[in-house]
Amino acid sequence: MFCYYTLFVGLIIIAKSEITKDTIGFPESEENLNLVNKKERYPVYLPSMCGENELYYPGDQEDDWICDCRPGYLYYPEKDSCWPAFRRGPCNDKEHLRLPHNSIIPVCVKNPCNDGFVVWKGTCQRLGSTAPCKIEFPPAVLWVNATTMSLGCVPLNFHIRSEIAYENAKCPLGCKRHVQGLCVPETMPQVTKV
Repeated sequence: MFCYYTLFVGLIIIAKSEITKDTIGFPESEENLNLVNKKERYPVYLPSMCGENELYYPGDQEDDWICDCRPGYLYYPEKDSCWPAFRRGPCNDKEHLRLPHNSIIPVCVKNPCNDGFVVWKGTCQRLGSTAPCKIEFPPAVLWVNATTMSLGCVPLNFHIRSEIAYENAKCPLGCKRHVQGLCVPETMPQVTKV
């Protein structure tokens, strides 16, 4: 059966020689638990539709989809693209991109550590390392909290990359829609007086 399936897929690809690797989409885990009820629709990595470091997210309507930054990435308007938080990205040497408190626009901030390292409890620690979080259970890594866009020990989860619930269900901090003012706040149903 597997051989027939492989042959069938191969014939389709040969017949449609216009297909490239950029037209294939890969489903991603939804990191925002408030959005998992979108009729079983999940974000998709679709490079033919979205820019680098972006995913294709389900919107509010049945056929509504939008490109936006991956979780833990920040939209930088000057370059019109998404960059990983606490990494050099579009910044100068010895700087990294961060989202200041009470701001929607990320800024480049001096980083005394090398790119990929951050100051954590007074020393330079590698992002993605378990060493700074060794007393945590379940096991955790030093990473960007996709909800607060700050550093923290994020628990490892092998089924879903993150089980962090976003405080802002419609637009995570630092995403493209948030920076461009396109977030749609949740509204309470209107009560009509009879």
